[in-house]
Amino acid sequence: MSAAPRTTVLPDRWFRANPDSAALSRPRLLARSLIHLAELDERIGFYEELTGTAADLRMPIPDFGGLELAAVGNMLLIASVRPFTDIQRRTAHSVIVPALTAQLKRLRAAGATVLEPPETILPGSRARVRYTDGTVAELVEHRPQPGELPRPSPRPAVRGAEPVLLVRRAVSASAFPAAVALYETALGTRCDTRLRLDGAFPVELATVGSLLIVGTDGPEFTRSADVGLALVTTVPLERAYGLPVPLDGIAPAGRHLVVLREGTLAEVWDGSVGLRPATTPGP
Repeated sequence: MSAAPRTTVLPDRWFRANPDSAALSRPRLLARSLIHLAELDERIGFYEELTGTAADLRMPIPDFGGLELAAVGNMLLIASVRPFTDIQRRTAHSVIVPALTAQLKRLRAAGATVLEPPETILPGSRARVRYTDGTVAELVEHRPQPGELPRPSPRPAVRGAEPVLLVRRAVSASAFPAAVALYETALGTRCDTRLRLDGAFPVELATVGSLLIVGTDGPEFTRSADVGLALVTTVPLERAYGLPVPLDGIAPAGRHLVVLREGTLAEVWDGSVGLRPATTPGP
């Protein structure tokens, strides 16, 4: 008689709608927000309201620095009661990958440097890399714990999705073509949208999965290069969620900066300019 499969006792509040990332059709890119653990529930609620998307994972990881993570759409909330390390703060984004070994092989071939080799963690395994453009990213492979089944968020359903939240990467105009090629390789998908907006400072835009690449020598790069979050919407977002931040009135039409209600600085693009970001990757 065969023994019953072992079941892992997971921490309280743990759920994953998709505990095995092997089912992903391509890597899932996530913006990162580092917060105190006491803020986590409020931030989850804010991003669910903002994007109209329910959280699809929440993972307390007590043996890994006391972290607790939650993902809402393309946003990863990383909460801790301890101060974050320098490398955690310098990490630009997180990527949930179908297979960590295969992803590292692909990135090494593209010139990436492995800063932290693979290690086993409760969700599966992880590594940290630096791309050829200097961007630091954390890669995570999700695998189910013994007996773990897909489990949706226990929170109530939210309204329909609007706006779309994207990871933002700003580069100079000359670096734009190389950046598009780099992230097509890193994210395993082709560019979804490519636009050029003319003006005092021409701006080139590309979406690669859930990444928005902004290429320009104007204020979208020189004065806001460190803004890591973008929103594509057809509604006046700042009226409901934040306050506009002026850029001397020379930003291209359809674009402005907003301080969101929870304090994050985000770039907002009017969806009418033609951006068509891809949806979250699935099986």
